[in-house]
Parts: sequence; structure tokens; C-alpha cells
Amino acid sequence: MSRLALAALLAGVAVPAAANVLVVRSSGPSAASYPAGRSLPDNARIQLRAGDTLVLLGASGTRTFRGPIATAANAAVQASAQTAQASDGRRVRVGAVRSAGILPVSPTTIWQVDVTQSGNMCVADTSNVMLWRPDASEATTLSIQGPNGSQNVTWGAGHATVAWPASLPIANGADYQLSASGVAVPTRIRFKTLASEPSDVQGVAQALIANGCQEQLDLLIESAPTE
Repeated sequence: MSRLALAALLAGVAVPAAANVLVVRSSGPSAASYPAGRSLPDNARIQLRAGDTLVLLGASGTRTFRGPIATAANAAVQASAQTAQASDGRRVRVGAVRSAGILPVSPTTIWQVDVTQSGNMCVADTSNVMLWRPDASEATTLSIQGPNGSQNVTWGAGHATVAWPASLPIANGADYQLSASGVAVPTRIRFKTLASEPSDVQGVAQALIANGCQEQLDLLIESAPTE
């Protein structure tokens, strides 16, 4: 995805001025040495063992390193096609799948609530939350149940987004159950409200990591350009 597309995804979030990189994903034997959310100098020494994968977020995109390797964080990495599945098994959104003729879809910004994905959802403005669905071909009704009541939302055919009902205020740390017509298993969302929207990409990633908003973090990582 282009840098312009990333800018649209983040809806105006700026890039950081500091020459640091942020660990946003790590797996393998050395994962404990590179926990998600750790900030590293751009020239930090990276030491990975066989089976390790490390994804860093910099000012202009992500860098992915695979072990065994010993190098600097700002070293050039060999370009490789994005795989058809993320390491945690989530659905892929970009890369080789599109070239194969499959059109995976995702929210247009990381702040839209994917009604098909359970988990934590970070929001900065609880009065302006949009719900998003991957299949907008038919009209449907979404039932939302929360600690302060319930509300039905009508989704018209051809519309991928709809506003969260103002009559059902979002509470920090509260759980909400979303049940769509014809869907047997409801989605369960726990909202995490941010004091303010972070001012740069790394700040966004840090907030998502700190609050366990994994789906949004995955979307941010997978949509970012690669350095």
C-alpha cells in the first residue's frame, strides 16, 4: 500500500520526527528481547536467531527482519512478497492475495469498528464512532447490547458503514455484544477510550499495543508501506 493510502488510513496522523523505531510485532526464540511497544534507536543492533521474525515501525513504514541475522535496525531489508496469512492467523488485507484475483476488504481507517471481529477496540472520540462491515451487498439489522441498554441499527444495502447509535453511549472498558441478522455467533467488543488521538504513527501503534487493540494494530502494520 502506498504512503498516501497509509495517510488516508490514519486520517491525518503525522509521522514522528524522532529517529527511533518501534517494535510492533515479534515472534520466535528472541521475542522476549523485542516486546511489542519497545522503542529502539534507529541504529540499534538487531540480533535474531533462526525462526525469529521482527517487525519495526519507522517514520515512513515498516521493516521486517527474519533470523538468523545480526544487523542494525536501519539496515536495508530484502523486499519480499507479503504472505497470504498473518502470523496470528488473521485474514490478510494486502499483498499477494490481491494479485491472485481475491479482493480482501478492511475498514477504511483503523478507527472504524469491524463488526465481525471480537476483541478490544481503541477509540479517541466516543461521540463519533463508525461501524463497518465487510459485506455491504444486503440490508441487515445489527443488535447492540451493552451495560446501559440495547439498541438496533439498520444497515441499508450498499452501505459499508453506519454511525454508532447516540442513544447507547460508549463506556471505557465496557463490553458490548453485536449480533447481526443471520449470524449465529455474536461479536464481542471491549472499548478502550484514549484521552486524545495520538499525533504520530508510532504514538498510534503504542496506544494500540498498550490497550491490547490487536485487530487495529494488525491493520496498521499490514497497511503500512515497507521501507
